[in-house]
Formats: sequence, structure tokens, C-alpha cells
Amino acid sequence: MKLETSRFGMLEIDPESIITFTQPILGFQEFRRYILLPGPSEHLTWLQSTDSADLAFILMDPRAVVPDYAVDLRQQELSELAVASVEDLNVYTLIVVPQDPSKVRTNLRAPVLINARLRLGKQTILDRSNYPIQFYLAQAKKGEPQEVTNARADA
Repeated sequence: MKLETSRFGMLEIDPESIITFTQPILGFQEFRRYILLPGPSEHLTWLQSTDSADLAFILMDPRAVVPDYAVDLRQQELSELAVASVEDLNVYTLIVVPQDPSKVRTNLRAPVLINARLRLGKQTILDRSNYPIQFYLAQAKKGEPQEVTNARADA
């Protein structure tokens, strides 16, 4: 299957590699089908929409910046993704990349979860966690994640 993208050009993809999101990414309700593409480093991955050529997210393995990052899911969420435990999922967080490199950040409270075996995904909110919504990656070298209260969502 051919997939035209604005960022990567024309791609030949296997329809069996398409991930269907049971719950959409926040703010992107109409887009539920994606593919994973290699990112610019080992901890980064692209999530390209198959429904919109212009929509792609950069994902990261949150353990690259918070080694003890843990996701606590309710049984309903595990069932929704057809897994027995969180260990059966690939866990990512979305990265925001504004023009100022010191403002690159990720949302540790709303990870993207993917069951690679069945190609199911969803974004969830970890409402029982203290992880910050706005974690500047520059902080990763300075210590513990801290909530940023004055960050713009559209930066």
C-alpha cells in the first residue's frame, strides 16, 4: 500500500503494520490509524497518520529521561489494548519541538501505549501519578521531573 506523507514523501507500507487507536490522541479525535517509523535516534520514533499526510508525531521512550518511569493502568485499559500487563505494551510519550531547542518537552502524564502484536494503541492520562504534563528535556540532566506551570500548549 502506498502512503503519501508531507514529511517522508511516498512510503510503501504493509497494511498489516497499521496501528488502530482505540482512543484517539488528545486533540486529534478524527485520526485513529498510524504507522511507526524510525526516528532520528534510538529513543525516538515517528508516529505517522495514515489518514492525514500532514500529521506525524515524534514519540520518545520516556525511560530515556526518567529511568524508573512506570505506567499504572486499570484493568479496563489493559483489556482495551488486549494485554495482561503493562509489560506487554510499548510505552511512549509525545514530544513538542518548538523553535527554541531549550523548550523541547514531553508529556509524562499522558503516554501513548501500543500493543505491537495486535497493532492497537491509545493515549491515556495517568491520573494517579505525579508525572508532569510539561517536562523540558533539558531538565533530564538536572534531576527530577518538575511541573512547568507557565508553558504554552501551542509553542
